[in-house]
Amino acid sequence: MKTNFDLNRLTEGRKQELDRMVADFSEEGCLFVEDLFVEFLIDADEGIDRSCDKLAVTFDDELGHELVFILSQEEIHYVIGAITEKLNNIVSDSVTPFGDDETEDATIRLTPVNSEKGLDMLLTHVLGDDGGGGFGDED
Repeated sequence: MKTNFDLNRLTEGRKQELDRMVADFSEEGCLFVEDLFVEFLIDADEGIDRSCDKLAVTFDDELGHELVFILSQEEIHYVIGAITEKLNNIVSDSVTPFGDDETEDATIRLTPVNSEKGLDMLLTHVLGDDGGGGFGDED
């Protein structure tokens, strides 16, 4: 069951701001964000709502550009739609999207998430992670 989200709930100013951030964000950064939210979109289409409009996420690409959006259904769908459109219009010369570990310098900041509990909450909402995601596990 594919759910349609009312993207008209976003103001034109917010859409323009999101479009600008996506346009500036690197191809590698876009691929990373798109990949991270694939499961979220699949779950949303199946009626599982993992959104939380009290959380925002900030991604920094390897070039220092920021992509900031609220974890609401509308903003996530809008951003991922814009990223997908951007990636579809890019002709890539590389075989692998991340080349020679260019994104190793990229960072993710969670706002206002700044604790392990906050990270667990984000993973639960975005990825459906039950806490066994392996972050921080030592071999």
